[in-house]
Amino acid sequence: MKRIQVVLGSLAAAVLVMPLLVAQEPKGEAKPDDTSFWMRKKLEYSGRILEGLATEDFEEIGKAARSMRALTHMERWVRAGLPEYRTQLRNFERANDQLIRHADEEQLDGAALAYVQLTLSCVDCHKVIRAPAPDGAVPKK
Repeated sequence: MKRIQVVLGSLAAAVLVMPLLVAQEPKGEAKPDDTSFWMRKKLEYSGRILEGLATEDFEEIGKAARSMRALTHMERWVRAGLPEYRTQLRNFERANDQLIRHADEEQLDGAALAYVQLTLSCVDCHKVIRAPAPDGAVPKK
């Protein structure tokens, strides 16, 4: 039952958020299936989280982290199913969920630590993405 709720919630988020994300893209630039699209959005949300941390704006921290979570749920449907990528994605989601919880509880130090963990998960994931494939080919960045 919980799995169905998560899937339905993810689909609802995709239906609600994807048109907003696509509408913000300048014409002639990356489409939603382009890797750079996802990274630009994540960097935008990360910047908003950092700004929220610096100004103790817990509402903005939570809002940006929730947007990041919705984006990540959509990206999961687009990305290839590399097992190591899925592991990194779970680490990212765990850190993001902690960030949301600390923002909701207005705990600045906890939110800041969760943000650091979120950032480290990004770095680790990009190491995985850039690593040579088992057949010797270097994956696309």
